[in-house]
Amino acid sequence: MTLTAPSSARSGSSLIETVIAMGVLAVAIPLVFGALAESGKSTMSSVLETRSAWIVPACMDEIRASRDGRPQFFTATTAGQAFPPIGDVWALVFSPEGKALGKITKSVYDSGTKDFNGQPVRYIATLSATAIVLTNAENTLKPGAPPMMRGSISLEYPAGAPAAKRQKLGFNTRLP
Repeated sequence: MTLTAPSSARSGSSLIETVIAMGVLAVAIPLVFGALAESGKSTMSSVLETRSAWIVPACMDEIRASRDGRPQFFTATTAGQAFPPIGDVWALVFSPEGKALGKITKSVYDSGTKDFNGQPVRYIATLSATAIVLTNAENTLKPGAPPMMRGSISLEYPAGAPAAKRQKLGFNTRLP
C-alpha cells in the first residue's frame, strides 16, 4: 500500500515562487512603460523633423520680411542688426500641421501654451541673430568682408511644456 499526499497539497505556488514572480513584475512593468514613453518621444521628434520642412522656411520668410521692412509678426530690422532685443524672445507658434499661427510674448514662451486664438499649438520656433566676424587663416579681419550675422532657428516641442522642459531641434544659417 502506497501513501500519496492529497492533490490539494501539490497544487498552487509556494511563497518563494510568489515572491520571485512579484519581483520579476516589479522590474518588467517599469521597463515596459519606459519603453512606451521613449517610443512616444521618438515619434514626436520624427514628426517635428518632417514638419521642419515647412516651419523653417516660414521662419526664414519672416526674417527676410523683417530685413525688407515688411514683417508680419515682428519689428523691422536692418542688415547687420541683431535680434531679438536683449531680454526679449522672438517666438512663433505653429499648429500640429506646421502652419504659423502667430507670435507669442516672452512670458507665454517661458510657461508654454497649448492653444493660440482657439487653435491648437504643437510647436514653438524661436528666431535670433547675432553678429559674427569673418576672419582669414591668420585670424585677422578679411578686407571688404560684409558684416554677417549668425541666424538661429530653434524648433521646440511640446509647446505646452515650460521652456526648460521642451525638446529642441536647432537650425543655423548666415544672414547679411
